[in-house]
Amino acid sequence: MALFGRSSAAPAGIRADAGRSAEIDDYIADQIDAKGPGLAVAVVADGRVVHQAGYGMADVDEGVAVAPDTIFHLASCGKQLTALGLQMLAEEGRLALDDAIGKFIPPLSGFGPGVTLRALLHHTSGIRDLYDDTGVDEVLARNAAPTNADVIRTFAELGCPMAEQGLKPGDVFAYSNSGYELLGSVIERVSGQSYRDFFARRVFGPLGMKDTFSVPDPRVNDARCAVGYQLDEGGELIAAGGTEFDALVGSGSFYTTGPDLCLYERALRDYKLVGEASMEEAFTSGETNEGEETNYGFGWYFGDQDGILFADHEGEWAGYRSYICYSLDRPLSMFLLSNHPDLDLVEAANVVTDAYR
Repeated sequence: MALFGRSSAAPAGIRADAGRSAEIDDYIADQIDAKGPGLAVAVVADGRVVHQAGYGMADVDEGVAVAPDTIFHLASCGKQLTALGLQMLAEEGRLALDDAIGKFIPPLSGFGPGVTLRALLHHTSGIRDLYDDTGVDEVLARNAAPTNADVIRTFAELGCPMAEQGLKPGDVFAYSNSGYELLGSVIERVSGQSYRDFFARRVFGPLGMKDTFSVPDPRVNDARCAVGYQLDEGGELIAAGGTEFDALVGSGSFYTTGPDLCLYERALRDYKLVGEASMEEAFTSGETNEGEETNYGFGWYFGDQDGILFADHEGEWAGYRSYICYSLDRPLSMFLLSNHPDLDLVEAANVVTDAYR
């Protein structure tokens, strides 16, 4: 059931195939209210942007509509960029993905040789996620506005979590935002640049992704940034606002737009950022010590929809939601960026996939 009712108007944007775009427009019209929070959708097929549109409101109170180039938080979909940055450095010989985290972050050398960059990328390192209630309290006890240095200090003081649970690195798949923040710190230490500047100079600038950036950046206050929304306990719509963890980088600290993600998609398929071997590695599933595939590569999950193979990821943070889907066996990708608190982005992506089947 739609949360806010039916939208009455289809937005302007790129529609290379009127029939297919109409399927997408009609579906979204049934899911959102034109006066409520919305989303931006971008679809790339055969190297061309074939659908790019905004729906609903970027700012409900001010009546600002979502445009195709509205800026949204990318949330956990940004993990693939952290992985990409490490692969870029690996191709340059500045690190190896099988290096232990302690090589780059000496306070964590006690975690041993098994807690490698690869294991952290695959979420098989055993590093706990500090985003649970206990972990949040532990980090905030060290700094009310924590940075990556506080995450490192927290792990250094907590000691090796695997030993406490009788686990070894590789025993289990356990999704860890905090593990990716450690990887973000590795990028900074190896490159000699801030996480923000590394991606601005190595990825976003060269590709012309002018509206994509990592915090800290003053553009978070840009009028083109959507407001993130959530529902309060009574089911009322409210602006989410920020969180204490907004300054952390590595697990998901980027803002972006649909058009910029289309540029990114083209660069991936053309191997402009890393080579073919690195891309194949990114799209290879991790394994546990028992040889069980995790269906997670380097910042990507893997799936199969009616025989169509794809890599994807969802994200959710501070009232923003995102979904990226990259087809592995044909040139089709889609990007959904939203500030809607109750919209099923995966279902919407399935509608797009069906339209372009």
